Amino acid sequence: MTEPLFDTAQFRAVCSQFPTGVTAVTAIDADGECAALTVNSFTSVSLEPAQVLFCIGTSASSYPLISRATRVAVHVLRQDQEEIARRFATSGVTAAEKLAGVSWSAGPGGVPVLPDTSATLLGTVGDRIHSGDHVIVLLDVDHVDLKPSPLSALAFYQGRFAAPVGPVAPTA
Repeated sequence: MTEPLFDTAQFRAVCSQFPTGVTAVTAIDADGECAALTVNSFTSVSLEPAQVLFCIGTSASSYPLISRATRVAVHVLRQDQEEIARRFATSGVTAAEKLAGVSWSAGPGGVPVLPDTSATLLGTVGDRIHSGDHVIVLLDVDHVDLKPSPLSALAFYQGRFAAPVGPVAPTA
């Protein structure tokens, strides 16, 4: 690989020009230990079989648990859920502390599920792909829950939380 002609700050600034959605990811390992984190590197991968992916930095405090997680839930946050995004983005705080005061219940396999998000995708980790200072986590989705809302999804743009559009009409 050739040496880039820019520094990491410039790369981050360029990438921040692309607005992303904001998700809350929760996970549980075989010992029942949980993780809760905010993720904006998320996308669908496949319809058949149903798969999504998210990325996590190897230096993230949640990475050790995500690296051994058995069940994962990805929650699409609404524009009024910035507090959850900020709470779950706090480094060095345990999952129990992040989940304290947030409504949740145990889903399949015990993974924490947040009930009031726009949508939730749950599944098992299919693969982990190391790339640079991040790991791409492929999730084999086995449960989905769509909870339409007139509120837009929470977005992240130029280093700030934002709403991509105003209120929207629910789809059929």
